[in-house]
Amino acid sequence: MIEQALRTFCEARHRSLIVIAGTFTVGLVLVLPLVDVIRAGHDEKEALITELDSAKTVASGLEGFEARVMEKLSELKVQEARTVDDGSMPAQREKLVEIAKETACSIRRISVGAASSRPWKPGENPIGPAEAKQNESNSAFKLEWRPVSISLSGTSSSLLSMLERVSDSGMLVYSKSIEVYPTSPTRQTLTLDLELWYYTLAKRD
Repeated sequence: MIEQALRTFCEARHRSLIVIAGTFTVGLVLVLPLVDVIRAGHDEKEALITELDSAKTVASGLEGFEARVMEKLSELKVQEARTVDDGSMPAQREKLVEIAKETACSIRRISVGAASSRPWKPGENPIGPAEAKQNESNSAFKLEWRPVSISLSGTSSSLLSMLERVSDSGMLVYSKSIEVYPTSPTRQTLTLDLELWYYTLAKRD
């Protein structure tokens, strides 16, 4: 039967057309699925490229954000180094004692008072009177200050050096009161009574 079919095919007048049609049909059967695969591959590649570009944009934004965070943390660290709270007050007290020795001043008395505080409003004067109470809710912070009273004796130049060192320390400090008076008949030795207020900002409870 197969031999008869082949003989019939070979003797057919339109066998070339039959061959072409068969070849085209086989081509379609093989090529059409491949087109779908290629199309799907291109679609997947396009989606991956889009996701990659989006990820790069996000990563770039994160890098910039992280850089800004680190910059602000550095600035905050500098500012915190200029303030005094309960934890850093002992070190600040020792620093005053050290400055007194370096400027040839004798410490007669030094004491640290209790901290005081008030609600803080950005832009207000820290050493001025507190503003109206209706503004208290405008900030999540409170202004704190800790008084340090120190009495020193020494020459006028040594006491002046002491005051200059305190002023140039970069700390957020306010000289609440300064009193100078002689303590020797020759007036060569003077006494300096000084009250310093050290400031910081803290979160409100």
